[in-house]
Amino acid sequence: MLETEAGRDLKELRDGPHREERAERWPEDLARKQALERSRARAEDRSRARRAAFESFMREELRELELRKDGQLAKLLDKPLPAALLRLVSEDRRQAEEGLVALMSNGRVFYKHLEELTEEDMPARVAANRLRTTWLKERLDGWLVPEEG
Repeated sequence: MLETEAGRDLKELRDGPHREERAERWPEDLARKQALERSRARAEDRSRARRAAFESFMREELRELELRKDGQLAKLLDKPLPAALLRLVSEDRRQAEEGLVALMSNGRVFYKHLEELTEEDMPARVAANRLRTTWLKERLDGWLVPEEG
């Protein structure tokens, strides 16, 4: 029988690195290895999804930076602006030309070069964008501003 293919396989098992293991344990080990492999595959999928989300986030940030360089804030406000707002518009454009983006954490706004952003900066960047949007809506729509008269 050892001359057949099945016999050679059995001989290899008998003399191989697992010769001391009992056959009953093999399914247990196989199940553990398969579970580990599934866990690794899920982690890799999550990592790939995070990278894709960050790449999409950065493309949008680059697009927004170009809009700011082009004077987006002044166009959005679209009114004769008082001196203080003109300075703000000018400062926003200058920061955009330097590649700076705002981040907000713990109620504080700070700036970072776009190239230095990481996945961990995404929530702080979203918070800063939300603050900017709220400020613009206040200015444009009179949100949160008491009516005069």
